[in-house]
Amino acid sequence: MAAALADVVGVTAAEVDVADEEAATAERDWGALVLCGFRGLTGDLALYWDVYVSPDAGSVPPAEPEAASRLAARLGTVVLHPAQGVRPSAYWAVAPDGSRTRARVLEEGTGDEEWPPLTVDAVEERIGPLPGARVGPITEDGPSG
Repeated sequence: MAAALADVVGVTAAEVDVADEEAATAERDWGALVLCGFRGLTGDLALYWDVYVSPDAGSVPPAEPEAASRLAARLGTVVLHPAQGVRPSAYWAVAPDGSRTRARVLEEGTGDEEWPPLTVDAVEERIGPLPGARVGPITEDGPSG
């Protein structure tokens, strides 16, 4: 993850601190130019990343859609990022080849879990390894998440 984030942001891998969010805070390099906390997920999505880029990084980091596209290409997997200004369930899915489509992500489970399983319920176009997702138009009046 550190090498991929370094490529996307334009810093060296040594300037990126990546740690499981469960890790002890004393073990983090809080002075790193890029901080990334991650958490394993259950359901259709493997990881949640929380990335912070310091203003001292030297260059302006790419906007989230461009960063997601670069990460998908670098990692060879589909990357989801939230759609701006719409439902909490609305995301964009970006494939390694740069293709993108809208996706709806729903929380499953009892509601008691801090991090419930996440399901990619629907995509507007088939993309990557999301075999359980319904393919078709995603309307704004669909399920909220």
